[in-house]
Amino acid sequence: MLRVPWAPLNGGVFLIIFGIVMLLSLVQVGGLNLSTGLPLIFLLFGAWLVVAAFLVHGPDDRYAPPRSMILAWGGMVAFIGAIWFVGTLSLYLVPLVILVVLVVVGIGAVGYALTRAEAEKAHAAVA
Repeated sequence: MLRVPWAPLNGGVFLIIFGIVMLLSLVQVGGLNLSTGLPLIFLLFGAWLVVAAFLVHGPDDRYAPPRSMILAWGGMVAFIGAIWFVGTLSLYLVPLVILVVLVVVGIGAVGYALTRAEAEKAHAAVA
């Protein structure tokens, strides 16, 4: 896996997302304007953090954030961006977004618990 510094990588990705979305909202591609562009930046950058938590291996520093922290922050930023984005389109859909996110988080929690149980079962069998 790649070992890259987190700050320049994430800062660069944020600037790329920010520049592309603001350029598209300036030209108003697909009905995108400033009020829908800003939450879309949060949503896309949060999604990037979630992907980066799984794909990019951070530095081998004892003070580096663990993957679970990057995943949690990415999920939280994407969640805020999704609610904000849907809220700018239709306030009636905000509860639907919250419920869908709760279901996805619940599925993730069950999957995490099952993988941890399998890892502990394999570890106990080896010992």
